[in-house]
Amino acid sequence: VHSAFGSQGLSLGIGDAMNLGWKLAAVIGGRALEGLLDTYTSERRPVGAWVLDWTRSQVAAMRPDPQSRALREIVSDLAGTVAGTTYLTARLNGGGVRYELPGEHPLTGRSTPDLELTDGSRLADHLHGGRALLLDLTDDPELRALAAGYAGRVDTLTADCPSRPELAAVLVRPDGFTAWAADVGAAAPASTAGLVEALEQWFGVPEGAVTPG
Repeated sequence: VHSAFGSQGLSLGIGDAMNLGWKLAAVIGGRALEGLLDTYTSERRPVGAWVLDWTRSQVAAMRPDPQSRALREIVSDLAGTVAGTTYLTARLNGGGVRYELPGEHPLTGRSTPDLELTDGSRLADHLHGGRALLLDLTDDPELRALAAGYAGRVDTLTADCPSRPELAAVLVRPDGFTAWAADVGAAAPASTAGLVEALEQWFGVPEGAVTPG
């Protein structure tokens, strides 16, 4: 139970539902092992704990005692700076959330940016089906071949994104978070390193694969 300032509890609940919904569907549909459900707790519990601390700090700053008034003045000064405003905005809208997922790319574990593509669409326009999406920005057939065994679970889209020329590919989970990403010129071709592991971790084995005993 915490303060309702800024509707952060509502935002938290929506994030919880988005995180858990597709995982439940995958397990119930036989497309993933039950262990996938454990990632709900590991990913969302820290976010819930942080929101509780955040709202507690807001309540503390609103108290009428001299210490709280001094704290409010300092926070107000910080909020008047570019860095302070950026920090507070990211915290309030959830943009600062990052899950601890395998991979070194800065996008991995973060909410995927709503990239604008050259055909006039945006990335979010291609996520309405509720499936994962492999966005191929370098027209790499090897990437698409790796995702081919996940038909019905992972959609593929080949496109261009002039605003992010350094980005080669992004694997977006159904909840909009980046499961894997690679930049142009990485060590492996279009850097497929880690893509196979990410696909299997989140979406099970590909069709036609032989699973151990």
